[in-house]
Amino acid sequence: MNQVVKYRNRLIMLVILPASIVSLVGCTGAPSTPPPAQTLLSVPQKADLIVEIELAKIIDDEDFAELYQYAAQDTTLPQTLDAALEKVEHETGINLRDFDTAVVFGEAATFIESAESSPGSHQYWGALVEGKLNENTFISNIEGKIGKELPGSSYQNYTIYVLPNLEGQGAAFSIAFPTEEQMVIGTTLAVKDVIDVKVGRQEPMSGAVYDLYSQLDDALIKLASTVPKTLLERIPAEIPIGPLTLSLLCFRDIECTTLTLTKSDAIINAQACFVFTNEDSASDSRKLLWTGTKVGKYAVSDANIKTLLSKIDISQRGSSVSLMLAMTISEIEQLISATSQEAK
Repeated sequence: MNQVVKYRNRLIMLVILPASIVSLVGCTGAPSTPPPAQTLLSVPQKADLIVEIELAKIIDDEDFAELYQYAAQDTTLPQTLDAALEKVEHETGINLRDFDTAVVFGEAATFIESAESSPGSHQYWGALVEGKLNENTFISNIEGKIGKELPGSSYQNYTIYVLPNLEGQGAAFSIAFPTEEQMVIGTTLAVKDVIDVKVGRQEPMSGAVYDLYSQLDDALIKLASTVPKTLLERIPAEIPIGPLTLSLLCFRDIECTTLTLTKSDAIINAQACFVFTNEDSASDSRKLLWTGTKVGKYAVSDANIKTLLSKIDISQRGSSVSLMLAMTISEIEQLISATSQEAK
């Protein structure tokens, strides 16, 4: 019986492992021609990961508010989205409803490091936020909540404020206001780089990741990123499935990934893509992922996971492999509920 469980788990791993390398994403394929000119809110050239989030649309959506309630199973958490937003404002002085969009950028490798260790000064990330953001009011609200004045310094005629880590661990954050109704928060170097791009001392983001990002359609969330070699090297060279041994080396040839998450009525659409260094690795990976989804749904007992696996559509275009998934709000709620029950 233990052998059966072991083979079942390995089949599941075949599906989950490549997808866990990066977030689920939307793919336009590897770009062959430069995209039209596009302003990326002064994102610095050093960034190789960029995520755009339509905060106002997500916060104002009743379906997402309902999903929050399903996810907030812990009674120590605010039980509604409104209550969660009020808690943030009460503790920090920041009203998230004042935010329209956020563009998060950084180095993909340091994002992974930060997920595995405590924050440190070696990280490089920032978030450009647009919305109803008056510099004096915003800073005054924070200072009122923490009970002290934020230290500030001048850089290229802009004021950079230092915000202590509210969790009491790791490095402080820096905040600046490059334009009216626009704020950048992040590590000090990232904030300074945004200002340098703004005043013309640095070039804005360009290259393969920028090209992929520029070709993505409008979405609630969209992401483009390189996939760090250190992460790819953790993928096992092969995995035994019963009497067979399957090679996973093709997944080590992933170069970039992208993400789009959209919503139409009560349906959430996620489209995922991995851009490989060559078409052979893309073809091998598509076959493995397709086999994993088809065989995996017979190896799992949870009906919600079976449904999810059956809904994944996998396709290849040149050196890119796309995974597409559409789920109703009701299906997502059932999946959240089942996952919460398993965790207890």
